[in-house]
Amino acid sequence: MTIHKKSTSKPVPSGTTRRDFLKGSAITTVGASAFLTGLDWQTAEAAEAPELNAFLLSGYHEEGMLTKFEQDTGIKVNLKTGKGHEEMFAAIQNSPPGTFDVSSVTSAYIQQAAKGGHLMALDESRLPLDKYMPPFDKWPLNYWNNKPYALVNRFGYYGLTYNTTHLTPDECQSYDILFDKKLKGKIALFDWFLPIMGVIGRYLGYEDPYVLTDAQLGEVKKKLFELRPQVGLIGNNAQTIQGLASQSYWVTIAGEWVQAGLADDGLPYAAVLPKEGGVTWDQSVVVLKNAKHPNNAMKFIEYVAGPHFQAKLAVANVYYSMVPNRDAVDQLSMEHRKLLNLEDPAKFQREYLSRLAPRKFPPNVEAWKAIWAEFKAA
Repeated sequence: MTIHKKSTSKPVPSGTTRRDFLKGSAITTVGASAFLTGLDWQTAEAAEAPELNAFLLSGYHEEGMLTKFEQDTGIKVNLKTGKGHEEMFAAIQNSPPGTFDVSSVTSAYIQQAAKGGHLMALDESRLPLDKYMPPFDKWPLNYWNNKPYALVNRFGYYGLTYNTTHLTPDECQSYDILFDKKLKGKIALFDWFLPIMGVIGRYLGYEDPYVLTDAQLGEVKKKLFELRPQVGLIGNNAQTIQGLASQSYWVTIAGEWVQAGLADDGLPYAAVLPKEGGVTWDQSVVVLKNAKHPNNAMKFIEYVAGPHFQAKLAVANVYYSMVPNRDAVDQLSMEHRKLLNLEDPAKFQREYLSRLAPRKFPPNVEAWKAIWAEFKAA
């Protein structure tokens, strides 16, 4: 999900490009063939033009984010920015071969994309996974048939983000607070079924809220509809953040990735993972199966795995996020580390990650979508 951090000085619109995407490239697919067959890397690289066609989520387009990569490698990034995970997944599945070299999407979709033959396996030996915070060094959702097809480069969780003027820390230790009469009309929700219904599943005690029986999914639906009178807004990314920033709404199902930006702007917000736990969110980068510049793409994957890029991405204007590279965390100011709950990464792993269920793609996803559509219309 792409969420825009509230900003009064320089809002960043979704779906804009930093530069025009170059179409009709005359470069051949020799590089891609070399990547797949394991031919000499130098021969493969010589066959590729110094460019990269990328379709990525918001954040990469911000000033200076890709400068070091372009300067160090001489590779020009032709960047198109997407609006959300479902758009990204659709592009991975349906774009004509060779349209994009790299893309980003939540890992919930990776196994489906790999199984469908849309992705290249990554060369783990070129990635600084020894610097990655477990479990993201071997994030299971990014593997298919024991091969890695994606790399997490930012993450967070869904719990509660709440207005401290109206709610206390003790009140927000359970999702019970969402059903309190004083919050009627004061809850804002992001319009995406996966995280919201996943959190409701965790509230009901399901350890894996994305693999449910029909009866269990029925319980999720029942509890979700009990919540409906409390919800004043089901909005897109910008609407939900702005609603919280205006303090028209006091609470949302989210975490530090929303709270940190609001708090950094001086607004009275905190985040908590309630006692029932929550679900993760992440963004992962991939190399598309028919990439025209696969070697350049692998260099890009190495770059976004590194501390320089991830330290910038953690405090991007579009929204803040946790990052898995420990060296990147060390580069953040202590103020930002506190905002992102990464002041003590070992404590975060121990007290938070142990209570989070990975956000996954439900096998009965159409039933989930139908419930969500009915919920919004209620």
